[in-house]
Amino acid sequence: MVRTNTASRLGPSALLCVLLSALPIGLAAQDADLLRGVEQQVALGLYYADGGFGALDKTRITYLPLSWALEKGGWSGQISVAKLRVEGPGNVLVNLGGVTRAVAADSVRRYSGTGDSLLELGYTHTIGIEDSRLPRLFGESFSLGARVSLKIPTASVEKNLGTGERDVSFQLESSFYLGENTVFATAGYSNRGDSAVFADIESSGFAQVGIARRMTSKTSAGLIYDYRATASQFFGDVKEVSVYAGWELTPAWSLTALMSAGLTSASADRALYLQLAYRL
Repeated sequence: MVRTNTASRLGPSALLCVLLSALPIGLAAQDADLLRGVEQQVALGLYYADGGFGALDKTRITYLPLSWALEKGGWSGQISVAKLRVEGPGNVLVNLGGVTRAVAADSVRRYSGTGDSLLELGYTHTIGIEDSRLPRLFGESFSLGARVSLKIPTASVEKNLGTGERDVSFQLESSFYLGENTVFATAGYSNRGDSAVFADIESSGFAQVGIARRMTSKTSAGLIYDYRATASQFFGDVKEVSVYAGWELTPAWSLTALMSAGLTSASADRALYLQLAYRL
Protein backbone atom coordinates (compact mmCIF):
# COMPACT_ATOMS: atom_id res chain seq x y z
CA MET A 1 0.00 0.00 0.00
CA VAL A 2 7.13 7.81 6.16
CA ARG A 3 9.50 9.96 8.46
CA THR A 4 10.39 13.00 10.17
CA ASN A 5 7.20 15.03 10.31
CA THR A 6 6.74 17.58 13.10
CA ALA A 7 3.04 16.79 13.37
CA SER A 8 3.69 13.06 13.70
CA ARG A 9 5.75 13.67 16.84
CA LEU A 10 2.90 15.51 18.59
CA GLY A 11 0.28 13.91 20.80
CA PRO A 12 -3.25 13.67 19.34
CA SER A 13 -4.66 16.59 21.33
CA ALA A 14 -1.65 18.70 20.42
CA LEU A 15 -2.08 17.76 16.77
CA LEU A 16 -5.69 18.99 16.84
CA CYS A 17 -4.53 22.28 18.36
CA VAL A 18 -1.95 22.65 15.57
CA LEU A 19 -4.60 22.05 12.90
CA LEU A 20 -6.95 24.61 14.45
CA SER A 21 -4.21 27.13 15.13
CA ALA A 22 -3.53 27.35 11.40
CA LEU A 23 -6.91 29.12 11.05
CA PRO A 24 -7.67 32.75 11.94
CA ILE A 25 -8.58 33.06 15.63
CA GLY A 26 -12.28 33.74 15.05
CA LEU A 27 -12.64 30.93 12.50
CA ALA A 28 -10.80 28.45 14.72
CA ALA A 29 -13.16 29.21 17.59
CA GLN A 30 -16.18 28.71 15.33
CA ASP A 31 -14.81 25.38 14.08
CA ALA A 32 -14.21 24.26 17.68
CA ASP A 33 -17.92 24.92 18.38
CA LEU A 34 -18.92 23.00 15.26
CA LEU A 35 -16.91 19.98 16.43
CA ARG A 36 -18.98 19.56 19.59
CA GLY A 37 -20.81 16.24 19.40
CA VAL A 38 -18.56 14.99 16.60
CA GLU A 39 -16.52 11.84 17.19
CA GLN A 40 -12.88 12.49 16.34
CA GLN A 41 -9.92 10.19 15.92
CA VAL A 42 -6.25 10.82 15.22
CA ALA A 43 -4.23 7.87 13.90
CA LEU A 44 -0.60 7.24 13.04
CA GLY A 45 0.21 4.31 10.76
CA LEU A 46 3.29 2.45 9.58
CA TYR A 47 3.19 0.44 6.34
CA TYR A 48 6.05 -1.64 4.96
CA ALA A 49 6.01 -3.73 1.79
CA ASP A 50 8.58 -5.38 -0.45
CA GLY A 51 8.53 -7.43 -3.62
CA GLY A 52 8.93 -7.30 -7.37
CA PHE A 53 5.49 -5.76 -8.05
CA GLY A 54 5.68 -7.32 -11.52
CA ALA A 55 9.19 -5.99 -12.27
CA LEU A 56 12.60 -7.67 -12.27
CA ASP A 57 14.13 -5.59 -9.46
CA LYS A 58 12.69 -5.57 -5.96
CA THR A 59 11.17 -2.48 -4.39
CA ARG A 60 10.83 -1.67 -0.69
CA ILE A 61 8.18 0.80 0.47
CA THR A 62 7.93 2.47 3.88
CA TYR A 63 4.88 4.67 4.34
CA LEU A 64 3.92 6.68 7.43
CA PRO A 65 0.40 8.20 7.22
CA LEU A 66 -1.06 10.59 9.80
CA SER A 67 -4.84 11.05 9.70
CA TRP A 68 -7.61 13.00 11.41
CA ALA A 69 -11.10 11.49 11.10
CA LEU A 70 -14.52 12.92 12.03
CA GLU A 71 -17.84 11.08 12.33
CA LYS A 72 -21.39 12.16 13.13
CA GLY A 73 -24.83 10.79 12.29
CA GLY A 74 -23.69 8.38 9.60
CA TRP A 75 -21.42 10.97 7.96
CA SER A 76 -17.65 10.59 8.13
CA GLY A 77 -14.68 12.52 6.83
CA GLN A 78 -10.94 12.12 6.95
CA ILE A 79 -7.82 14.02 5.97
CA SER A 80 -4.48 12.20 5.68
CA VAL A 81 -0.91 13.35 5.12
CA ALA A 82 2.10 11.09 4.86
CA LYS A 83 5.84 10.67 4.65
CA LEU A 84 7.19 8.10 2.23
CA ARG A 85 10.39 6.23 1.38
CA VAL A 86 10.81 3.99 -1.65
CA GLU A 87 13.92 1.95 -2.47
CA GLY A 88 13.93 0.53 -5.98
CA PRO A 89 14.20 1.36 -9.69
CA GLY A 90 11.43 3.98 -9.47
CA ASN A 91 8.67 2.02 -11.20
CA VAL A 92 6.41 1.27 -8.20
CA LEU A 93 3.94 3.71 -6.62
CA VAL A 94 2.07 3.35 -3.32
CA ASN A 95 -1.49 2.00 -3.80
CA LEU A 96 -0.90 1.58 -7.55
CA GLY A 97 1.84 -1.04 -7.88
CA GLY A 98 4.02 -1.33 -10.96
CA VAL A 99 4.02 1.53 -13.48
CA THR A 100 6.22 2.57 -16.40
CA ARG A 101 8.24 5.79 -16.45
CA ALA A 102 8.50 7.79 -19.67
CA VAL A 103 12.26 7.73 -19.05
CA ALA A 104 13.34 4.48 -17.41
CA ALA A 105 15.72 4.48 -14.46
CA ASP A 106 18.92 2.47 -14.88
CA SER A 107 19.68 1.75 -11.22
CA VAL A 108 18.11 0.99 -7.87
CA ARG A 109 17.87 4.16 -5.78
CA ARG A 110 16.28 5.37 -2.56
CA TYR A 111 13.68 8.13 -2.72
CA SER A 112 12.06 9.81 0.28
CA GLY A 113 9.83 12.78 0.99
CA THR A 114 6.22 13.82 1.45
CA GLY A 115 3.59 11.42 0.12
CA ASP A 116 0.29 12.28 -1.50
CA SER A 117 -2.46 13.71 0.72
CA LEU A 118 -5.99 12.32 0.86
CA LEU A 119 -9.43 13.83 1.54
CA GLU A 120 -12.37 11.47 2.11
CA LEU A 121 -16.09 11.91 2.67
CA GLY A 122 -18.51 9.06 3.31
CA TYR A 123 -22.01 8.22 4.46
CA THR A 124 -23.25 4.95 6.00
CA HIS A 125 -26.88 4.02 6.57
CA THR A 126 -27.92 1.20 8.92
CA ILE A 127 -31.06 -0.72 7.97
CA GLY A 128 -33.03 -2.85 10.42
CA ILE A 129 -34.01 -6.41 9.48
CA GLU A 130 -37.44 -7.70 10.42
CA ASP A 131 -37.40 -11.18 11.91
CA SER A 132 -39.80 -12.46 9.26
CA ARG A 133 -37.60 -11.42 6.33
CA LEU A 134 -34.25 -13.03 7.11
CA PRO A 135 -33.14 -15.76 9.52
CA ARG A 136 -31.84 -14.63 12.91
CA LEU A 137 -28.43 -15.78 11.65
CA PHE A 138 -28.07 -12.43 9.86
CA GLY A 139 -28.57 -10.33 12.99
CA GLU A 140 -30.88 -7.36 13.40
CA SER A 141 -29.40 -4.94 10.85
CA PHE A 142 -27.02 -4.39 7.96
CA SER A 143 -25.33 -1.29 6.59
CA LEU A 144 -24.86 0.32 3.19
CA GLY A 145 -22.49 3.16 2.49
CA ALA A 146 -20.73 5.25 -0.13
CA ARG A 147 -17.41 7.08 -0.03
CA VAL A 148 -15.57 9.50 -2.29
CA SER A 149 -11.82 10.14 -2.00
CA LEU A 150 -9.69 12.88 -3.51
CA LYS A 151 -5.95 12.35 -3.82
CA ILE A 152 -4.07 15.65 -3.67
CA PRO A 153 -0.72 15.31 -5.50
CA THR A 154 1.67 16.48 -2.79
CA ALA A 155 4.23 13.72 -3.52
CA SER A 156 7.27 14.55 -5.63
CA VAL A 157 7.15 13.33 -9.23
CA GLU A 158 10.90 13.90 -9.62
CA LYS A 159 11.56 11.54 -6.70
CA ASN A 160 9.19 8.88 -8.11
CA LEU A 161 6.88 9.21 -5.10
CA GLY A 162 3.69 10.10 -6.99
CA THR A 163 2.12 10.77 -10.37
CA GLY A 164 1.76 14.51 -9.82
CA GLU A 165 -1.93 14.37 -10.75
CA ARG A 166 -5.24 14.42 -8.86
CA ASP A 167 -7.15 11.15 -8.58
CA VAL A 168 -10.79 10.69 -7.58
CA SER A 169 -12.12 7.39 -6.24
CA PHE A 170 -15.70 6.35 -5.52
CA GLN A 171 -16.71 3.22 -3.64
CA LEU A 172 -19.78 1.44 -2.30
CA GLU A 173 -19.59 -0.42 1.02
CA SER A 174 -21.76 -2.94 2.84
CA SER A 175 -21.58 -5.04 5.99
CA PHE A 176 -23.83 -7.53 7.73
CA TYR A 177 -23.73 -10.06 10.54
CA LEU A 178 -23.29 -13.77 9.94
CA GLY A 179 -23.69 -15.46 13.29
CA GLU A 180 -21.04 -13.91 15.53
CA ASN A 181 -19.05 -12.67 12.53
CA THR A 182 -19.24 -9.43 10.57
CA VAL A 183 -18.95 -9.76 6.79
CA PHE A 184 -17.99 -6.65 4.82
CA ALA A 185 -17.46 -5.84 1.15
CA THR A 186 -16.34 -2.88 -0.94
CA ALA A 187 -16.36 -2.18 -4.67
CA GLY A 188 -15.10 0.98 -6.32
CA TYR A 189 -13.40 2.76 -9.17
CA SER A 190 -10.44 5.17 -9.31
CA ASN A 191 -10.33 7.85 -11.99
CA ARG A 192 -6.67 8.82 -12.35
CA GLY A 193 -5.26 11.94 -13.95
CA ASP A 194 -2.90 11.62 -16.92
CA SER A 195 0.75 11.75 -15.87
CA ALA A 196 3.51 13.09 -18.09
CA VAL A 197 6.10 11.00 -16.22
CA PHE A 198 4.20 7.73 -15.81
CA ALA A 199 2.64 7.65 -19.26
CA ASP A 200 0.86 4.29 -18.94
CA ILE A 201 -1.26 5.21 -15.88
CA GLU A 202 -4.91 4.30 -16.37
CA SER A 203 -8.13 4.32 -14.35
CA SER A 204 -9.25 1.02 -12.83
CA GLY A 205 -11.57 -0.71 -10.39
CA PHE A 206 -11.00 -2.36 -7.04
CA ALA A 207 -12.85 -4.64 -4.63
CA GLN A 208 -12.46 -6.04 -1.14
CA VAL A 209 -14.27 -8.67 0.90
CA GLY A 210 -13.56 -9.72 4.45
CA ILE A 211 -14.83 -11.25 7.64
CA ALA A 212 -14.21 -10.09 11.21
CA ARG A 213 -14.97 -11.57 14.60
CA ARG A 214 -14.75 -10.20 18.12
CA MET A 215 -12.57 -12.63 20.06
CA THR A 216 -12.92 -10.95 23.47
CA SER A 217 -14.47 -7.73 24.74
CA LYS A 218 -11.32 -5.84 23.69
CA THR A 219 -9.87 -7.95 20.85
CA SER A 220 -11.00 -8.65 17.30
CA ALA A 221 -9.49 -10.49 14.33
CA GLY A 222 -10.30 -10.99 10.69
CA LEU A 223 -9.40 -12.07 7.16
CA ILE A 224 -9.45 -9.81 4.07
CA TYR A 225 -9.12 -10.42 0.32
CA ASP A 226 -8.12 -7.44 -1.83
CA TYR A 227 -8.32 -7.08 -5.60
CA ARG A 228 -7.08 -4.06 -7.56
CA ALA A 229 -7.24 -4.00 -11.34
CA THR A 230 -3.94 -2.88 -12.80
CA ALA A 231 -3.21 0.83 -13.01
CA SER A 232 -0.77 0.17 -15.87
CA GLN A 233 -1.25 -1.59 -19.20
CA PHE A 234 2.14 -3.28 -18.79
CA PHE A 235 1.55 -4.84 -15.35
CA GLY A 236 -0.92 -7.37 -13.98
CA ASP A 237 -3.71 -7.10 -11.42
CA VAL A 238 -2.95 -6.96 -7.69
CA LYS A 239 -4.46 -9.68 -5.49
CA GLU A 240 -3.64 -9.97 -1.79
CA VAL A 241 -4.89 -11.82 1.25
CA SER A 242 -4.48 -10.32 4.73
CA VAL A 243 -5.01 -11.29 8.34
CA TYR A 244 -5.46 -8.63 10.98
CA ALA A 245 -6.05 -8.16 14.68
CA GLY A 246 -7.25 -5.17 16.67
CA TRP A 247 -6.88 -4.37 20.35
CA GLU A 248 -8.67 -1.78 22.49
CA LEU A 249 -5.83 -0.72 24.76
CA THR A 250 -7.91 1.80 26.72
CA PRO A 251 -11.29 3.47 26.06
CA ALA A 252 -9.37 6.05 23.97
CA TRP A 253 -6.40 4.15 22.52
CA SER A 254 -6.50 1.27 20.01
CA LEU A 255 -3.93 -0.70 18.01
CA THR A 256 -4.42 -2.55 14.72
CA ALA A 257 -1.95 -4.92 13.03
CA LEU A 258 -2.32 -6.35 9.52
CA MET A 259 -0.11 -8.77 7.56
CA SER A 260 -0.56 -9.38 3.82
CA ALA A 261 0.75 -11.83 1.24
CA GLY A 262 0.63 -11.29 -2.51
CA LEU A 263 -1.16 -13.80 -4.74
CA THR A 264 0.10 -12.45 -8.08
CA SER A 265 3.47 -11.34 -9.42
CA ALA A 266 2.21 -7.74 -9.56
CA SER A 267 1.52 -7.75 -5.81
CA ALA A 268 3.90 -7.10 -2.96
CA ASP A 269 5.47 -10.34 -1.77
CA ARG A 270 4.59 -9.37 1.80
CA ALA A 271 3.39 -6.32 3.66
CA LEU A 272 2.88 -5.21 7.25
CA TYR A 273 0.67 -2.39 8.52
CA LEU A 274 0.41 -1.04 12.08
CA GLN A 275 -1.92 1.72 13.24
CA LEU A 276 -2.12 3.43 16.62
CA ALA A 277 -5.32 5.45 17.02
CA TYR A 278 -6.55 7.87 19.68
CA ARG A 279 -10.21 8.83 20.04
CA LEU A 280 -10.60 12.42 21.21
